[in-house]
Amino acid sequence: RICRFELSKFSMREECIPWWYNATIGFEGCPYGRRLPGDVTLPNDTRFIDWVAVVYSYIPFVVPVLVFAELLCTRGTRQLSVLLFTGMTTLMNELLVKPFFATARPGAFGPAPGALTDSFGQPAGSCNTTCGMPSSHSTMAIGFLMLTMFDGIIRLKPDSNVLTQDRDEVEMQQRLKKMLQEMISATPLSPKQVMSNTEFLGFYFFWQLLLGPVPLMRVVLHDHTAAQVCLGGMLGAVYAVLWFRFTIYMINRYKHKVGHWFFCGLLKHNYAPVAMRVMARPSGQNTWQELQWDAKIEEVEAENVETGAASSEETE
Repeated sequence: RICRFELSKFSMREECIPWWYNATIGFEGCPYGRRLPGDVTLPNDTRFIDWVAVVYSYIPFVVPVLVFAELLCTRGTRQLSVLLFTGMTTLMNELLVKPFFATARPGAFGPAPGALTDSFGQPAGSCNTTCGMPSSHSTMAIGFLMLTMFDGIIRLKPDSNVLTQDRDEVEMQQRLKKMLQEMISATPLSPKQVMSNTEFLGFYFFWQLLLGPVPLMRVVLHDHTAAQVCLGGMLGAVYAVLWFRFTIYMINRYKHKVGHWFFCGLLKHNYAPVAMRVMARPSGQNTWQELQWDAKIEEVEAENVETGAASSEETE
């Protein structure tokens, strides 16, 4: 217990210590609810949305844990990149940004006329004692989400059914099943070197559903103000841009090392750059050949596409 209080003192700044906290009773003196591990507050008179918010508040911690477990299995640079990004954002926020702003969390200055209240009219606030500006939960959530978007966008290609006139339903079902198997990953980066439009939409929607609500849920629990989660989210986006530019430089520089092992066989380079080629075949034939012509995709009117398809069928 003494060690816990000493650690809390080390991480607290005088400007952010709430009115109810003292070294004798510690977090048990919080009148707003109960402090859970990970700087999460479980409010008094808990509602269903509060439980949902608690679950979402732990997602930014669960993702790195799952990525670490995946790293132990793959020992890949792709997983290591996400863990290094997590460490970088945490250190930047906790050691530089939060001490600079030194802004307290909601409810830190005690109940007073006009103070924050919950839906029952009771005084509300956070049971955490650290500074709240910016929200590190929001930084990590939006940072992961931006990495997912950036890494997916650069790997996009059109869906196969858009590029061919053949419609083999069995082949399309097999391709869909294979696609779902390949997309299973706990790492918020594209699991494939190249993704179709459908694959990217499904992959990004999953991560958006998982990470997008995190900033709002931190406000629901009164662990942060709207301004604190907004700044946290913006910093997450900035960190993601800088980190992604760095990782793209590194994977392109060492693309000839993809599949190689480093550090006495402890780490494998599995974060490959974008790699694709265009294959073509006459309609109705099974032999694919690499397209030697220069090709480009142009935007056309919808009626032109239908006319083109019809004229192609008439020609055949």
